[in-house]
Amino acid sequence: MSAYNWIESEGACPECRVRAIVRAQTHIASSFDGDSTGRFFDRTYPLGGEMAWWPKGDRRYLEWDERADPQSRPAVREACYAECRKCGANLCVVVEFEEIRPARIVSISLEQDWPVGYLR
Repeated sequence: MSAYNWIESEGACPECRVRAIVRAQTHIASSFDGDSTGRFFDRTYPLGGEMAWWPKGDRRYLEWDERADPQSRPAVREACYAECRKCGANLCVVVEFEEIRPARIVSISLEQDWPVGYLR
């Protein structure tokens, strides 16, 4: 099992067609390790909120997304399993991160319409 965190944002659900809170599971800046505030796991962040992680001077800092192409930093996109908090629909949310901050929602789709080019 991989470590994960949660990103919550408001968006238009493609299932119920209303604006609702969408909760997305991300592996960015996630680890079973942690610091004095606790593990970097199972925390909930708002869009734009800075995620808890090792400080920039720490050798582990660049592990915030081990799968990212170093040339793509500081912005990285991840397709995330998600759920509409209003109707419970299973969704896919593509989140763009700038460093360790979820910066914007790129797209919201039904899970079965997972965007091409992203791993599940």
